[in-house]
Amino acid sequence: MTLSDPRRALLPLALALACATTATPVLAQGLQTSFEPGEPAPARSDGTLSVDVGGGPDAPYAAKRNVGYSGLHALHYSASGGQARRELFKTDLPIDSDTTLSWLVLPEIVGKDTVASTYVSLDLLLDDGSRVSASGARDQHGVALGARAQGDSKTLYPQQWARKAVRLGDMPALKGRRVLAIELEVASANGAPVSGWIDDVRLDVQPRQAPQRVSDWVLTTRGTQANGTFSRGNNFPATAVPHGFNFWTPVTDAGALNWLYRWNEQNDAKNRPQLQALALSHQPSPWMGDRQTFQVMPSATRGVPEADRSKRALSFDRTQENARPYRYDVRFDNGIAASIAPTDHAALFRFEFPEGGDANLLFDNVDARGGLTLDAATQTLTGYTDTRSGLSNGATRMYVVASFDRPWRSSGQIGTGRPTGYIKFDPGSERRVTMRIATSLISVEQARHNLALEIAAADTLESVAGRAQDAWDARLARFDIGNASDDQKTTLYSSLYRLYLYPNSGHENVGTAAAPEWRYASQASAADDNTDGSATRSFAPVRDGKVFVNNGFWDTFRTTWPAYALFTPDDAGQLVQGFIEQYRAGGWVARWSSPGYADLMVGTSSDVAFADAWLKGIGGFDPEEAYAAALKNATVVPPDRHVGRKGMDRSTFR
Repeated sequence: MTLSDPRRALLPLALALACATTATPVLAQGLQTSFEPGEPAPARSDGTLSVDVGGGPDAPYAAKRNVGYSGLHALHYSASGGQARRELFKTDLPIDSDTTLSWLVLPEIVGKDTVASTYVSLDLLLDDGSRVSASGARDQHGVALGARAQGDSKTLYPQQWARKAVRLGDMPALKGRRVLAIELEVASANGAPVSGWIDDVRLDVQPRQAPQRVSDWVLTTRGTQANGTFSRGNNFPATAVPHGFNFWTPVTDAGALNWLYRWNEQNDAKNRPQLQALALSHQPSPWMGDRQTFQVMPSATRGVPEADRSKRALSFDRTQENARPYRYDVRFDNGIAASIAPTDHAALFRFEFPEGGDANLLFDNVDARGGLTLDAATQTLTGYTDTRSGLSNGATRMYVVASFDRPWRSSGQIGTGRPTGYIKFDPGSERRVTMRIATSLISVEQARHNLALEIAAADTLESVAGRAQDAWDARLARFDIGNASDDQKTTLYSSLYRLYLYPNSGHENVGTAAAPEWRYASQASAADDNTDGSATRSFAPVRDGKVFVNNGFWDTFRTTWPAYALFTPDDAGQLVQGFIEQYRAGGWVARWSSPGYADLMVGTSSDVAFADAWLKGIGGFDPEEAYAAALKNATVVPPDRHVGRKGMDRSTFR
């Protein structure tokens, strides 16, 4: 329904604070409602502050339209302006140590007013006649309950769902009190009309589960409720090692190179999240686009698995998804489970299949630029990917190999116009299939070598994930913020995880683990089509050394680069040297490495980043070469628009 619906007409408001009485029975065991049929809901009203269960917002910025946050319904609120309060539910619930009030809220824009509807809050009436909004209780953002406090905090956004949670038991003055009612309050700015939605209201015991390791504070899905209209994070849930060669990620749109994973915007008809693939990614930013992609999707279909992306998608419940830097797990509604544990150039996937269906893996890619070979004789997969966005300048061909621990029953290609194929497995009594997969920018043979170096025959999902977790903890555990709140810890460590995802290694060990020899297929180019190669070997120049890619210096020179120098100085020196290697190979350090030379931004901010590292005493890189790169930027007119400092052909004369 829309604001023009007569049931939502904004009625004149007398500034009364009377609570409307509902017919809802007293709730003594806690409350959980998403306003679905059969769940608690307040009586519909058309008074001063109107509420009505409806079909959800029709114009959210980055969520599914015309549904609730988690279900098909939500509670709509509206008022013609000013301050008003009404009772939603009667309760009789004692407050103990873990009693928590939480809800989702989406304030709407009314006319051109983007602020008024954000003055909205739930509140609790206590047995002594007081309200929680008058106490010292604070939500996870440190904001008091009450419509005025919530609106003034600027923590709510129009047309965007936001979660609010208050741990009542953290307030000694509230423990032992009883909650008699859950109320809704609005206090619109300047008396303007308000309209919005409330969903997923909970007042119950929510035990606190504090992680024992810092990497478990990280939520890799944080910042994925975003799209090109509303840039709230622009993230995707990458499972990887710090500064790794590859990312591995679930994707909600297997045909996208920009926003790979949208939190709830691409939910199914029942408003349940769904995945279309588990994918290899090298995306530095959705604005830059992805490249060198490859996809796998499990299926229990009898016969040939479904290749159509929308038909093969599998839904799941958020409680069945675990998204950490070192491991990703999901159990789909149909009983299939998938897990990923990463290494630098490889990953171990584990799939579990329910009884009563087949055990299939479907292999695919975003588009037709690639190849796939399924060798039934050796029961191995090989392939290559040339998929790339229009800003993936310099990207070369990437090779993929995979082996499996269960025998194949059959395999075949599917005519999608893309490199699409499937393998049907004998999953054994455990109904489990493990895939070991690795990549290389040099060759198929090097991809096999990378797999052998990084995942041993005796490795399990747990052992591979354990090494990745150790690598993350080694960086994240340097930060101790003591008695910070759970939300603050999740915010800090999830942000630090993003810091250490980038830049990414672009080099490979062609030697042994004991005696490594580092080489790389050079992507130091501005070429729009740099993917020449055979089905087994790249034609890109292979050079000695280590190189790093994926960094927009204009965005990072005053933020992430000083952070590397301060917090992980050993990493910082290697990263600087990795971009000096780009200067050696291509003659310039990129303004925006994606992975080569993208024609974006102005200035040559790498000069500042590298000078700052040298002034902070960072070793591990050649300062004379760093200076030479900076001097070239300052004095040489670039031969191509993709490199060097903009305007050099004019600036020296002005």
